[in-house]
This record gives sequence, C-alpha cells and structure tokens, in this order.
Amino acid sequence: MSNKSPLGRGLSSLIPNKPTQTTPSSGVSATTSQPHSSNTHTASPEILTQPYELEVSSIAPNPFQPRYEFRQEDIDNLAQSILDKGVLQPLVVTPVGNGKYQLIAGERRLRAAKKAGFGTVPVVVRTNVSDQDKAELALIENIQRQNLNAIERAKGYRDLQETFQLTQEQIAEKMALSRSSVANTLRYLTLPQSVQDALSRDVITEGHAKIIAGVSNPALQEKILENIIKHSLNVRETEKVAKQDPSKIMNTIEPEVKTWMSQVADTINSKVEVRKKGKRYIVTMNFFSEQEIERFSHYFKQDEE
Repeated sequence: MSNKSPLGRGLSSLIPNKPTQTTPSSGVSATTSQPHSSNTHTASPEILTQPYELEVSSIAPNPFQPRYEFRQEDIDNLAQSILDKGVLQPLVVTPVGNGKYQLIAGERRLRAAKKAGFGTVPVVVRTNVSDQDKAELALIENIQRQNLNAIERAKGYRDLQETFQLTQEQIAEKMALSRSSVANTLRYLTLPQSVQDALSRDVITEGHAKIIAGVSNPALQEKILENIIKHSLNVRETEKVAKQDPSKIMNTIEPEVKTWMSQVADTINSKVEVRKKGKRYIVTMNFFSEQEIERFSHYFKQDEE
C-alpha cells in the first residue's frame, strides 16, 4: 500500500496546520530578499515566515490561477463567514519586489476578504517560487478544495503541458492521479464549445462527456448533447444513444414533431410515419383502400368550404 500523499506535496507543505496571526511592526522584514524569477522548476519553495498580516492592496493575483469562474454567491457567502470568524487559513504569497507580493494560493479568500472590507489578511510568505511552482500549487489547492470544474481542470493540465513542457505522466505524478485520468480530462478540450460549456456549467456530467468524447464527429457530438438535454438522459442511456447508427442520431425526430404526427394519424384514422433527412422532414401516410384515401381528401374539402 503506497504512503504517497493524495496530491503530491499538497498544501500541507505550504501552510501550517494552526497558524498564529502576528502583525509586523513595520512591514514584513523577512520578505525583503529578491524574488526568484526563473521559470525552471527548482527545489521545493522555502517558507520564509510564520503567518503575518499583509495589506490586501499589496497582493497581486496569481497569473497561473487555473480557476476561470468565481461565482458571486460563493464569494458573498465566504465574505459573510470571514466577517463572522475571520480568515482562518492564511493565503500564500511570494515577494516580487517594491513591497509587493504575488498570490500563490487563496484567491477566493482574498476576493472574499476584500468583499468583507478587510484591509489585511494573514499570509505565509515563500521564497524560491518558480512559475511552475505557482501553477502547480494553485492547481493542487483548487483540486483539494474541489473548486475547479472539469474544463478548468483540463485547462490547468494543458497549461502545465504547454508552458512547462510536462508530460501527462509527470502531471499525473504531481497530482497523484493515473495517466489515463489526466489524458481523459485533457480530451474534454477537444469537444465542441457547446459541450465544454455544458460540462463546465454542470448541465452534463463527466460521465456524459467521456461518452461524447469517444465519438469522433463534432456534429454528432453536439447532437448527442442535444439528446441528453432534451430527454434528460443518464450516462447509461447516453451510452446506448452513442452506439446507435450515426444517421439515426443525426436525424432524431423532435418529440413535438412526433406528437403532431400522432395527432394527424388520429385525425385521419390512418398510419403516419415521419423521418428526417438533413433539415427536411419526410412524412409518409399509409392508405389501405380507396375509401381511406377518399376519407383523407374529405378533410381538404372541408377546409375549402
């Protein structure tokens, strides 16, 4: 049984378990060393101080923040909690010179503290922080707190790939995941934008997305999404739809059209079939005697009168 941490180094190496907030008399004297600016990955960043109170105006966002969406309702709720109990866990920052700092972890807490009207927040200052450290630690924090949707997670992995040339195996090791899990998540970024939007808004689940990603035709992928939404399909039902003949999926008859055709069949007392070819609907009426045709034509005569 492996004793490996659930998420690589995780945040336990980043933040003390029970921080004690102290306020420096004139700034944070321990943070005056020059910031590390190399993009190459170095040894683990060093904790330079115990938690201090730092002015929020001196903290700039993490440029490698993987989270794209911050729901205002969540920020408001966290702001209320901070008003009641304060910021219980310090933010993590790194010095960038001229008394300024860059955020590594804690974007939601920073936004909520500003919303609550706090002028300062508790921070842990770290040195020797490379750009890769910033990207990895921000991604790990959000995953541990379950703050990222699947698309944001995929974009975070892609950034590690493209910016720092990490392989899927290396990303998997850092996130304590299987390589296949990383690969499957990255596949979401190949889906049509409509499917990505539905996944990021929780309209569909990752189970749905995996099935859609297994289909190569983008138009077919969008049609499967349309089926999921219209018919509230679960993952197993979606799997059945995806295994159908593509022409049947692409030419699915809308429920409203089926209802109308059923009403027509009841009205003329004859069998009515409808199929779709591209954007066209082809309606077939079956008559089994001259009398049925005559009865059908009677409806047109009534309209003319």
